[in-house]
Amino acid sequence: MADISAMIQTEIRNVGHTAALPVNVLFVDCDAAFVEKIAPRLQANSLRWECTALAEFQQDIDSWTIIGSVVFGASMGQQIYSAEFLSSLKVLQGRHVAVFFRDPNACDISQHPLMTVLTPETEDELPARLETAAQYARQYVIEQRGLTLDHDLADQLEMAGQVQRNFLPSRLPQTDRVHWAAVFRPAQWVSGDIYDIVRLDERYIGFYLADAVGHSMPAALLTIFLKQATVMRQTFGHEYRIFEPAEVVAGLNRRMAQQEFSGCLFATCCYGLLNTETLDLKLARAGHPYPVLVHNGRLSCLQSRGGLLGVFGEAKFEQLSLTLEPGDKLFLYSDGGEPLVGTPKDDGSLAFGKSFQSISALPIDQMLQTYDQMAQHHSFGAGELDDVTALGLEILP
Repeated sequence: MADISAMIQTEIRNVGHTAALPVNVLFVDCDAAFVEKIAPRLQANSLRWECTALAEFQQDIDSWTIIGSVVFGASMGQQIYSAEFLSSLKVLQGRHVAVFFRDPNACDISQHPLMTVLTPETEDELPARLETAAQYARQYVIEQRGLTLDHDLADQLEMAGQVQRNFLPSRLPQTDRVHWAAVFRPAQWVSGDIYDIVRLDERYIGFYLADAVGHSMPAALLTIFLKQATVMRQTFGHEYRIFEPAEVVAGLNRRMAQQEFSGCLFATCCYGLLNTETLDLKLARAGHPYPVLVHNGRLSCLQSRGGLLGVFGEAKFEQLSLTLEPGDKLFLYSDGGEPLVGTPKDDGSLAFGKSFQSISALPIDQMLQTYDQMAQHHSFGAGELDDVTALGLEILP
Protein backbone atom coordinates (compact mmCIF):
# COMPACT_ATOMS: atom_id res chain seq x y z
CA MET A 1 0.00 0.00 0.00
CA ALA A 2 2.91 2.35 0.68
CA ASP A 3 4.07 1.96 -2.92
CA ILE A 4 0.66 3.08 -4.19
CA SER A 5 0.75 6.14 -1.94
CA ALA A 6 4.16 7.03 -3.33
CA MET A 7 2.83 6.73 -6.88
CA ILE A 8 -0.07 9.02 -6.05
CA GLN A 9 2.25 11.67 -4.64
CA THR A 10 4.63 11.47 -7.61
CA GLU A 11 4.20 13.80 -10.56
CA ILE A 12 3.44 11.37 -13.36
CA ARG A 13 3.07 13.51 -16.46
CA ASN A 14 5.23 15.78 -18.54
CA VAL A 15 3.29 18.13 -20.81
CA GLY A 16 3.34 16.94 -24.40
CA HIS A 17 5.37 13.89 -23.49
CA THR A 18 3.41 11.13 -21.78
CA ALA A 19 -0.08 12.57 -22.12
CA ALA A 20 -0.86 10.27 -25.05
CA LEU A 21 -0.18 7.16 -22.95
CA PRO A 22 -3.50 5.26 -22.72
CA VAL A 23 -5.08 4.99 -19.29
CA ASN A 24 -8.13 2.99 -18.24
CA VAL A 25 -9.01 5.17 -15.25
CA LEU A 26 -8.12 8.84 -14.80
CA PHE A 27 -8.67 10.29 -11.33
CA VAL A 28 -9.26 14.05 -11.44
CA ASP A 29 -8.97 16.05 -8.19
CA CYS A 30 -9.42 12.86 -6.14
CA ASP A 31 -7.87 12.65 -2.69
CA ALA A 32 -5.05 10.16 -2.15
CA ALA A 33 -6.97 8.07 0.41
CA PHE A 34 -9.77 7.43 -2.09
CA VAL A 35 -7.41 6.48 -4.91
CA GLU A 36 -5.40 4.28 -2.54
CA LYS A 37 -8.59 2.39 -1.75
CA ILE A 38 -9.46 1.74 -5.41
CA ALA A 39 -5.99 1.25 -6.94
CA PRO A 40 -5.22 -2.32 -5.73
CA ARG A 41 -8.36 -3.64 -7.44
CA LEU A 42 -7.41 -1.85 -10.66
CA GLN A 43 -3.87 -3.21 -10.56
CA ALA A 44 -5.16 -6.73 -9.90
CA ASN A 45 -7.19 -6.48 -13.11
CA SER A 46 -4.34 -4.98 -15.17
CA LEU A 47 -6.08 -1.60 -15.49
CA ARG A 48 -3.80 1.40 -15.83
CA TRP A 49 -4.64 4.50 -13.80
CA GLU A 50 -3.25 7.99 -13.27
CA CYS A 51 -4.07 11.10 -11.24
CA THR A 52 -4.21 14.71 -12.35
CA ALA A 53 -5.61 18.07 -11.26
CA LEU A 54 -8.74 19.53 -12.84
CA ALA A 55 -6.91 22.50 -14.38
CA GLU A 56 -4.35 20.22 -16.05
CA PHE A 57 -7.07 17.83 -17.22
CA GLN A 58 -9.03 20.61 -18.92
CA GLN A 59 -5.93 22.14 -20.45
CA ASP A 60 -4.61 18.83 -21.85
CA ILE A 61 -7.86 16.97 -22.54
CA ASP A 62 -7.03 16.56 -26.24
CA SER A 63 -3.77 14.84 -25.32
CA TRP A 64 -5.26 12.22 -23.01
CA THR A 65 -6.04 8.78 -24.42
CA ILE A 66 -8.65 7.34 -22.06
CA ILE A 67 -9.86 3.79 -22.66
CA GLY A 68 -12.34 3.52 -19.82
CA SER A 69 -13.38 6.11 -17.23
CA VAL A 70 -12.78 9.47 -15.59
CA VAL A 71 -13.51 9.81 -11.88
CA PHE A 72 -13.98 13.36 -10.56
CA GLY A 73 -13.35 14.13 -6.89
CA ALA A 74 -15.80 14.94 -4.12
CA SER A 75 -15.17 18.68 -3.88
CA MET A 76 -15.75 20.04 -7.36
CA GLY A 77 -18.00 22.91 -6.23
CA GLN A 78 -19.11 25.45 -8.81
CA GLN A 79 -16.36 24.38 -11.23
CA ILE A 80 -18.71 21.75 -12.65
CA TYR A 81 -20.96 24.48 -14.09
CA SER A 82 -18.24 26.35 -15.97
CA ALA A 83 -18.40 26.43 -19.76
CA GLU A 84 -14.91 24.92 -19.97
CA PHE A 85 -15.89 21.98 -17.78
CA LEU A 86 -19.12 21.32 -19.69
CA SER A 87 -17.11 21.39 -22.90
CA SER A 88 -14.78 18.76 -21.40
CA LEU A 89 -17.78 16.53 -20.71
CA LYS A 90 -18.86 16.76 -24.34
CA VAL A 91 -15.38 15.69 -25.44
CA LEU A 92 -15.54 12.67 -23.13
CA GLN A 93 -19.02 11.82 -24.40
CA GLY A 94 -17.78 11.84 -27.99
CA ARG A 95 -15.05 9.39 -27.05
CA HIS A 96 -17.41 7.00 -25.23
CA VAL A 97 -15.63 7.61 -21.91
CA ALA A 98 -17.61 6.84 -18.74
CA VAL A 99 -17.72 9.61 -16.12
CA PHE A 100 -18.16 9.16 -12.38
CA PHE A 101 -18.77 12.02 -9.95
CA ARG A 102 -18.27 11.82 -6.21
CA ASP A 103 -19.79 15.30 -5.78
CA PRO A 104 -23.59 15.08 -5.31
CA ASN A 105 -23.97 18.59 -6.78
CA ALA A 106 -23.10 17.12 -10.16
CA CYS A 107 -26.58 15.63 -10.54
CA ASP A 108 -27.81 18.66 -12.54
CA ILE A 109 -25.45 17.96 -15.45
CA SER A 110 -26.98 14.68 -16.55
CA GLN A 111 -26.73 15.19 -20.33
CA HIS A 112 -23.79 12.80 -20.47
CA PRO A 113 -25.32 9.33 -21.09
CA LEU A 114 -22.36 7.59 -19.48
CA MET A 115 -22.33 9.83 -16.39
CA THR A 116 -22.96 8.48 -12.90
CA VAL A 117 -23.20 10.39 -9.63
CA LEU A 118 -21.93 8.14 -6.87
CA THR A 119 -23.51 7.85 -3.46
CA PRO A 120 -21.87 6.39 -0.33
CA GLU A 121 -23.69 3.15 -1.10
CA THR A 122 -22.71 2.93 -4.78
CA GLU A 123 -19.06 3.92 -4.22
CA ASP A 124 -18.40 0.35 -3.12
CA GLU A 125 -19.47 -0.75 -6.59
CA LEU A 126 -17.05 1.61 -8.31
CA PRO A 127 -14.20 -0.86 -8.97
CA ALA A 128 -16.56 -3.24 -10.78
CA ARG A 129 -18.03 -0.37 -12.77
CA LEU A 130 -14.57 0.82 -13.77
CA GLU A 131 -13.70 -2.67 -15.00
CA THR A 132 -16.90 -2.84 -17.03
CA ALA A 133 -16.29 0.61 -18.52
CA ALA A 134 -12.76 -0.40 -19.55
CA GLN A 135 -14.07 -3.53 -21.29
CA TYR A 136 -16.72 -1.49 -23.11
CA ALA A 137 -14.19 1.14 -24.16
CA ARG A 138 -11.73 -1.46 -25.44
CA GLN A 139 -14.44 -3.05 -27.56
CA TYR A 140 -15.40 0.37 -28.92
CA VAL A 141 -11.79 1.11 -29.88
CA ILE A 142 -11.50 -2.29 -31.57
CA GLU A 143 -14.65 -1.65 -33.61
CA GLN A 144 -13.54 1.88 -34.54
CA ARG A 145 -10.23 0.55 -35.84
CA GLY A 146 -11.98 -2.13 -37.87
CA LEU A 147 -10.20 -4.93 -36.05
CA THR A 148 -11.46 -8.38 -35.19
CA LEU A 149 -9.87 -9.22 -31.87
CA ASP A 150 -10.95 -11.11 -28.82
CA HIS A 151 -10.52 -9.45 -25.44
CA ASP A 152 -7.41 -11.47 -24.54
CA LEU A 153 -5.60 -10.43 -27.72
CA ALA A 154 -6.72 -6.82 -27.26
CA ASP A 155 -5.34 -6.89 -23.72
CA GLN A 156 -2.04 -8.31 -24.96
CA LEU A 157 -1.72 -5.66 -27.67
CA GLU A 158 -2.50 -2.92 -25.16
CA MET A 159 0.14 -4.32 -22.81
CA ALA A 160 2.62 -4.47 -25.71
CA GLY A 161 1.99 -0.79 -26.34
CA GLN A 162 2.65 0.00 -22.69
CA VAL A 163 5.88 -2.00 -22.73
CA GLN A 164 7.01 -0.13 -25.84
CA ARG A 165 6.35 3.21 -24.15
CA ASN A 166 8.60 2.13 -21.29
CA PHE A 167 11.48 2.48 -23.75
CA LEU A 168 10.74 6.18 -24.20
CA PRO A 169 12.51 8.66 -21.91
CA SER A 170 10.62 9.13 -18.64
CA ARG A 171 11.93 12.71 -18.29
CA LEU A 172 13.27 15.22 -20.77
CA PRO A 173 16.69 16.83 -20.03
CA GLN A 174 15.51 20.43 -19.64
CA THR A 175 18.19 23.08 -19.05
CA ASP A 176 18.23 26.81 -18.40
CA ARG A 177 18.92 27.41 -22.11
CA VAL A 178 17.20 24.51 -23.88
CA HIS A 179 13.60 23.34 -23.54
CA TRP A 180 12.43 20.02 -24.99
CA ALA A 181 9.02 18.58 -25.84
CA ALA A 182 7.81 15.39 -27.53
CA VAL A 183 4.67 13.76 -28.92
CA PHE A 184 4.07 10.02 -29.35
CA ARG A 185 0.78 8.95 -30.96
CA PRO A 186 0.67 5.38 -32.37
CA ALA A 187 -1.69 4.69 -35.27
CA GLN A 188 -2.78 1.46 -33.60
CA TRP A 189 -1.86 -0.40 -30.43
CA VAL A 190 1.89 -0.27 -31.00
CA SER A 191 4.10 2.12 -32.94
CA GLY A 192 6.84 1.86 -35.52
CA ASP A 193 8.37 5.08 -34.14
CA ILE A 194 10.91 5.49 -31.33
CA TYR A 195 12.76 8.51 -29.96
CA ASP A 196 15.22 9.36 -27.23
CA ILE A 197 16.84 12.46 -25.74
CA VAL A 198 19.93 11.72 -23.63
CA ARG A 199 22.31 13.90 -21.64
CA LEU A 200 25.73 12.52 -22.60
CA ASP A 201 27.80 14.72 -20.28
CA GLU A 202 27.72 18.24 -18.81
CA ARG A 203 27.71 19.87 -22.25
CA TYR A 204 26.25 17.48 -24.80
CA ILE A 205 22.76 16.13 -25.37
CA GLY A 206 22.16 13.48 -28.02
CA PHE A 207 18.70 12.98 -29.50
CA TYR A 208 17.04 11.06 -32.30
CA LEU A 209 13.76 10.05 -33.86
CA ALA A 210 13.63 6.76 -35.77
CA ASP A 211 10.80 5.26 -37.80
CA ALA A 212 10.60 1.59 -38.73
CA VAL A 213 8.84 1.08 -42.04
CA GLY A 214 5.19 0.32 -41.26
CA HIS A 215 3.31 0.47 -37.96
CA SER A 216 2.53 -3.20 -37.32
CA MET A 217 3.95 -5.50 -34.64
CA PRO A 218 7.15 -6.29 -36.64
CA ALA A 219 7.83 -2.56 -36.93
CA ALA A 220 7.21 -2.14 -33.20
CA LEU A 221 9.67 -4.92 -32.42
CA LEU A 222 12.22 -3.30 -34.71
CA THR A 223 11.99 -0.08 -32.66
CA ILE A 224 13.27 -2.00 -29.62
CA PHE A 225 16.28 -3.09 -31.67
CA LEU A 226 16.81 0.51 -32.82
CA LYS A 227 16.75 1.70 -29.21
CA GLN A 228 19.38 -0.82 -28.13
CA ALA A 229 21.55 -0.48 -31.25
CA THR A 230 21.85 3.33 -31.18
CA VAL A 231 25.25 3.97 -29.56
CA MET A 232 25.89 7.63 -28.76
CA ARG A 233 29.09 7.38 -26.69
CA GLN A 234 31.75 4.87 -25.73
CA THR A 235 33.51 4.62 -22.37
CA PHE A 236 37.11 3.49 -21.86
CA GLY A 237 37.85 3.21 -18.14
CA HIS A 238 37.57 6.78 -16.83
CA GLU A 239 37.54 8.25 -20.33
CA TYR A 240 34.78 8.43 -22.89
CA ARG A 241 34.17 9.52 -26.44
CA ILE A 242 30.97 11.06 -27.77
CA PHE A 243 30.28 9.96 -31.32
CA GLU A 244 29.51 12.39 -34.12
CA PRO A 245 25.96 12.13 -35.56
CA ALA A 246 27.21 10.66 -38.84
CA GLU A 247 29.06 7.99 -36.85
CA VAL A 248 25.96 7.18 -34.78
CA VAL A 249 23.78 6.74 -37.86
CA ALA A 250 26.43 4.77 -39.74
CA GLY A 251 26.90 2.44 -36.77
CA LEU A 252 23.16 1.89 -36.46
CA ASN A 253 22.98 1.16 -40.19
CA ARG A 254 25.76 -1.44 -39.95
CA ARG A 255 24.09 -3.21 -37.04
CA MET A 256 20.79 -3.35 -38.92
CA ALA A 257 22.41 -4.65 -42.10
CA GLN A 258 24.33 -7.31 -40.15
CA GLN A 259 21.10 -8.66 -38.69
CA GLU A 260 19.78 -9.49 -42.17
CA PHE A 261 16.19 -9.06 -41.00
CA SER A 262 13.64 -11.13 -42.88
CA GLY A 263 10.60 -9.39 -44.30
CA CYS A 264 12.55 -6.37 -45.65
CA LEU A 265 12.58 -4.45 -42.38
CA PHE A 266 14.09 -1.00 -42.88
CA ALA A 267 14.00 2.23 -40.93
CA THR A 268 14.63 5.96 -41.15
CA CYS A 269 16.37 8.06 -38.53
CA CYS A 270 17.48 11.59 -37.73
CA TYR A 271 20.12 12.01 -35.02
CA GLY A 272 21.31 15.27 -33.50
CA LEU A 273 24.05 16.32 -31.08
CA LEU A 274 23.65 19.64 -29.25
CA ASN A 275 26.31 21.49 -27.30
CA THR A 276 24.23 23.25 -24.63
CA GLU A 277 27.00 25.78 -23.94
CA THR A 278 27.90 26.93 -27.47
CA LEU A 279 24.52 25.94 -29.01
CA ASP A 280 26.41 24.20 -31.82
CA LEU A 281 24.17 21.58 -33.42
CA LYS A 282 25.21 18.67 -35.62
CA LEU A 283 22.72 16.49 -37.51
CA ALA A 284 22.73 13.37 -39.66
CA ARG A 285 19.74 11.66 -41.24
CA ALA A 286 18.97 8.37 -42.92
CA GLY A 287 15.95 8.53 -45.22
CA HIS A 288 14.04 10.54 -42.61
CA PRO A 289 11.94 13.68 -43.24
CA TYR A 290 14.12 16.77 -43.11
CA PRO A 291 14.22 18.49 -39.70
CA VAL A 292 12.49 21.86 -39.61
CA LEU A 293 14.32 24.92 -38.27
CA VAL A 294 12.30 27.91 -37.04
CA HIS A 295 14.55 30.98 -37.09
CA ASN A 296 13.30 34.56 -36.77
CA GLY A 297 9.80 33.34 -37.53
CA ARG A 298 10.85 31.67 -40.80
CA LEU A 299 10.69 27.92 -41.43
CA SER A 300 13.26 25.97 -43.41
CA CYS A 301 14.17 22.33 -43.99
CA LEU A 302 17.68 21.24 -42.94
CA GLN A 303 18.68 19.03 -45.85
CA SER A 304 21.40 16.39 -45.76
CA ARG A 305 21.96 13.20 -47.75
CA GLY A 306 21.41 9.72 -46.33
CA GLY A 307 19.51 6.60 -47.42
CA LEU A 308 17.37 4.11 -45.49
CA LEU A 309 18.87 2.18 -42.59
CA GLY A 310 19.54 -1.51 -43.12
CA VAL A 311 19.91 -1.54 -46.91
CA PHE A 312 23.67 -1.13 -47.53
CA GLY A 313 25.90 -1.85 -44.56
CA GLU A 314 28.70 0.52 -45.60
CA ALA A 315 26.52 3.47 -46.65
CA LYS A 316 27.76 6.97 -45.85
CA PHE A 317 25.71 9.69 -44.21
CA GLU A 318 26.20 13.41 -44.56
CA GLN A 319 26.57 15.52 -41.42
CA LEU A 320 25.18 19.04 -41.15
CA SER A 321 26.46 21.65 -38.69
CA LEU A 322 24.97 24.96 -37.57
CA THR A 323 24.81 27.20 -34.51
CA LEU A 324 21.42 27.89 -32.96
CA GLU A 325 20.42 31.26 -31.53
CA PRO A 326 18.03 32.30 -28.74
CA GLY A 327 14.47 31.91 -29.98
CA ASP A 328 15.34 29.19 -32.51
CA LYS A 329 13.27 25.99 -32.55
CA LEU A 330 14.07 22.62 -34.10
CA PHE A 331 11.28 20.20 -35.03
CA LEU A 332 11.80 16.51 -35.89
CA TYR A 333 8.88 14.36 -36.98
CA SER A 334 8.05 10.94 -38.41
CA ASP A 335 6.56 10.69 -41.88
CA GLY A 336 3.11 9.97 -40.48
CA GLY A 337 2.90 13.67 -39.73
CA GLU A 338 3.75 14.90 -43.23
CA PRO A 339 0.08 15.74 -44.04
CA LEU A 340 0.12 17.99 -40.96
CA VAL A 341 3.39 19.72 -41.79
CA GLY A 342 3.07 20.48 -45.48
CA THR A 343 3.12 19.32 -49.09
CA PRO A 344 6.26 17.71 -50.59
CA LYS A 345 8.16 19.69 -53.21
CA ASP A 346 10.33 18.35 -56.02
CA ASP A 347 13.55 18.85 -54.01
CA GLY A 348 12.25 16.71 -51.14
CA SER A 349 11.52 19.65 -48.84
CA LEU A 350 8.03 20.85 -47.92
CA ALA A 351 5.69 23.69 -48.73
CA PHE A 352 4.63 24.30 -45.14
CA GLY A 353 0.92 24.31 -44.43
CA LYS A 354 -0.73 27.40 -42.92
CA SER A 355 -1.73 25.59 -39.74
CA PHE A 356 1.80 24.32 -39.16
CA GLN A 357 3.26 27.76 -39.86
CA SER A 358 0.85 29.16 -37.29
CA ILE A 359 1.79 26.75 -34.50
CA SER A 360 5.51 27.22 -35.19
CA ALA A 361 5.27 30.61 -33.49
CA LEU A 362 4.23 28.99 -30.18
CA PRO A 363 6.64 27.97 -27.42
CA ILE A 364 7.93 24.49 -28.13
CA ASP A 365 5.79 22.67 -25.55
CA GLN A 366 2.62 24.39 -26.82
CA MET A 367 3.70 23.83 -30.42
CA LEU A 368 4.07 20.08 -29.85
CA GLN A 369 0.87 19.91 -27.84
CA THR A 370 -1.08 21.63 -30.63
CA TYR A 371 0.59 19.39 -33.21
CA ASP A 372 -0.68 16.41 -31.22
CA GLN A 373 -4.20 17.86 -31.31
CA MET A 374 -3.90 18.40 -35.06
CA ALA A 375 -3.00 14.72 -35.46
CA GLN A 376 -5.94 13.65 -33.34
CA HIS A 377 -8.49 15.65 -35.33
CA HIS A 378 -6.98 15.35 -38.82
CA SER A 379 -8.90 13.28 -41.38
CA PHE A 380 -6.11 11.22 -42.89
CA GLY A 381 -6.70 9.98 -46.40
CA ALA A 382 -6.42 6.42 -47.67
CA GLY A 383 -2.91 5.14 -46.99
CA GLU A 384 -2.01 8.21 -44.90
CA LEU A 385 -2.82 6.87 -41.43
CA ASP A 386 0.47 6.24 -39.67
CA ASP A 387 2.19 6.76 -36.34
CA VAL A 388 2.63 10.43 -35.49
CA THR A 389 5.71 11.18 -33.42
CA ALA A 390 7.62 14.41 -33.04
CA LEU A 391 10.21 15.98 -30.81
CA GLY A 392 11.39 19.54 -30.61
CA LEU A 393 13.77 21.84 -28.84
CA GLU A 394 13.73 25.59 -28.25
CA ILE A 395 16.64 27.83 -27.34
CA LEU A 396 15.41 30.08 -24.56
CA PRO A 397 16.26 33.81 -24.52
